[in-house]
Amino acid sequence: MKQLPIEETFSSPQWLKIICYFFGLLLGLTGFGLLMQKDLPREIIFLVPFIFLIAVSMLMYTRLRLIISNTEILFTGGLRQHQFLWTDITGIDMKIVGKYQTPICIVHYGKKSLELHRGFYLKGQFNRILSLLETKAAPELFSEQYQSIRHHLS
Repeated sequence: MKQLPIEETFSSPQWLKIICYFFGLLLGLTGFGLLMQKDLPREIIFLVPFIFLIAVSMLMYTRLRLIISNTEILFTGGLRQHQFLWTDITGIDMKIVGKYQTPICIVHYGKKSLELHRGFYLKGQFNRILSLLETKAAPELFSEQYQSIRHHLS
């Protein structure tokens, strides 16, 4: 296992964060405005919790971060936090999903797994994450399916 030169942090693109902040705040204000209305139909009242759920989800999305260092991998900001050492990794797999053939890298550690979707990261960031995994993790941890999909991504 090689040493990484620096600790790297990956998150969603800045332009996407700005859009999520703007529309999350706009949806929150819309939901609050709907609650303040008098004589509001019942159908609209049932939509208000969904509006708040979407607003909170958009704001939480901007906080997601993947931190890769020499000692551990840390995924923060979501409902499920992941923190594990490189030695805890039991396997790394990859699969292709969806209409647009989006790759997902799955890092298995202990009895849990961390899924890294290329739809969240830009293509360059996703390739950098994969190269860091290949640099730091033992080669026998990568599945054959990972190797074949990674070959097609290059």
